[in-house]
Parts: sequence; C-alpha cells; structure tokens
Amino acid sequence: MILATTALSKAYGPIKALTNLGLEIPRGSVYGILGPNGSGKTTFMSIVLNVLKADAGQFTWFDAPDQPYRHLV
Repeated sequence: MILATTALSKAYGPIKALTNLGLEIPRGSVYGILGPNGSGKTTFMSIVLNVLKADAGQFTWFDAPDQPYRHLV
C-alpha cells in the first residue's frame, strides 16, 4: 500500500476539517484530491506530510507508520 489512512480527524476549535477519513491507495494507482473550498484537502495533505498532527487516527506510507519522508528521499 502506498498510502493508507484510518479514521483521520482534525478540528480547529468548533470547525471539523476532517472527520474519520479512511483511504487506501494501492501501488500502481494514481489518485487526485478534489473538493470544494473548505473540504479538508489541505488539512489532509498537511497531516500525511507531517506538517500538522491529526487529533485522531493514523496513516502509513509504504506500510511504515507516520514517517512519510523515510521512503521518499
């Protein structure tokens, strides 16, 4: 699995940016992230690139938990 998320959630005070996001991107796949303004695209990318910390949930890159850069460099 290239990227997998389980129940990722992030809130900014009363505003819920992500709620229980689950996603699996298998090897050889190409995905796009689409949605209207305020739908959580930037928050999601910031979490999986370790710019922000999720309030709940977890993610793995290349089957290694929470370390996106280890396999990309």
